[in-house]
Amino acid sequence: MHTSRSLLLFSALIILAQCTSVEPAVARPANDYWTQERLRMEDHVYSPTVRTVQLFKKGFELAPPVIELNSADVLVLRFDDLQPNIENLSYTVVHCDADWQPSDLMPGQYLTGAMSDYIPAGEQSYNTLQPFIQYELEFPNDMMRIGRSGNYLLKVYRGSDQDDLVLTRRFLVYEQKVQIDARVLASRNVELRDAAQQVDFTIRHTQLPVQDAFRDIKVAVLQNMRWDDLRTGFKPRFVRGSELVYDFPEPGLFMGNNEFRNIDLKDLRMLTQRVMRIEPGPGDNLTEAWVAPETKRNIRVYFDQPDLNGRYLVRNDWVDGDPLGADYVLVHFTLPMAAPLQDDVYVYGGFSDFQCRKENRMTWSEENKAYTASIVMKQGFIDFTYATLGTKSTVPDLTTIEGSHFQTENDYLLLVYFTDFQQRCDRLVGMRFVNSRRG
Repeated sequence: MHTSRSLLLFSALIILAQCTSVEPAVARPANDYWTQERLRMEDHVYSPTVRTVQLFKKGFELAPPVIELNSADVLVLRFDDLQPNIENLSYTVVHCDADWQPSDLMPGQYLTGAMSDYIPAGEQSYNTLQPFIQYELEFPNDMMRIGRSGNYLLKVYRGSDQDDLVLTRRFLVYEQKVQIDARVLASRNVELRDAAQQVDFTIRHTQLPVQDAFRDIKVAVLQNMRWDDLRTGFKPRFVRGSELVYDFPEPGLFMGNNEFRNIDLKDLRMLTQRVMRIEPGPGDNLTEAWVAPETKRNIRVYFDQPDLNGRYLVRNDWVDGDPLGADYVLVHFTLPMAAPLQDDVYVYGGFSDFQCRKENRMTWSEENKAYTASIVMKQGFIDFTYATLGTKSTVPDLTTIEGSHFQTENDYLLLVYFTDFQQRCDRLVGMRFVNSRRG
């Protein structure tokens, strides 16, 4: 009798546990690409449902995430989550050295106020075939201020678990303590003269106690905010007191590449240049857009066309530019080619964080003699280019398909770091934007 009662009680407990168990709203796919990863000191999305991550200086969506220390500058982080439920998300920032590794500083040494804080509740999209929840954060803010210059990594995570990462984004906080004279010139290498651009610059550091310029001063250069091709290792050729002359430094030689291609999807009711067809998807599926096939440009002469230097602008003209009303579109790309290339081909640009992601990799079609790709993108004006990436390469090649020209218009950002032994960190003591045409 006692044994029977025990069995009945055990069975009742099992049934009760089954009835009260709750499945997660969105199950994470069993895919190594999206499994929980360790922190990466780079722009990265850790959640499979997060799309269209933007970090920019408030007031201009195309402005890079660069702000001045102790100024009124504010950054805006905006991203979409395609899952149906609003989550409690938090954020913090990590101070990094000039090589983008966590510095020796404790959070209380570079942050004032809270060390972490919650992101405002997300807002639901409206009139979109693809429902999404948009999160938006403005910082620095009254809860969290930044007290040191340098490289920073913004971390977004779930709840209070900093290991349950959602995304990370780089940004820069500078203090202008040095004078930077910079220009973009033709290469001294005759073979690259028509294809490359040379960044030449001089630094004056009269406000800094520099003991050894080769040890205390570090310089980094970015082309079009592409972190995948960050140039470092600059050493001055001449030192004249507080003046450092770099004089055609080797790391400052960049391929000019070509102007970015672009597609205008701000209005899905009309065709624009390069968009040859727009059709509603079957059932309640996304609207589909077909980009007109265009051949490679590596043997063509330079053709000047306006672009955003790889960036993208989220916009739906029918809702006054409100990103909550900008829908997602399935965009089909076609790149005709006589034969397949040895390296993988990607659709590449700011929309992909200037990364060769596997969801943007193109597939070779022997029947059509072309590379094709179908990519979900948010409405707007989108720059893109076709890049190749070898199995042993970390930096994509933008010249194999697109060609390279000295005349190409590019933006360069020069960053000057000072190793401050008293503060035990690398301070970002100067920055300078220079354009290949306007200077």
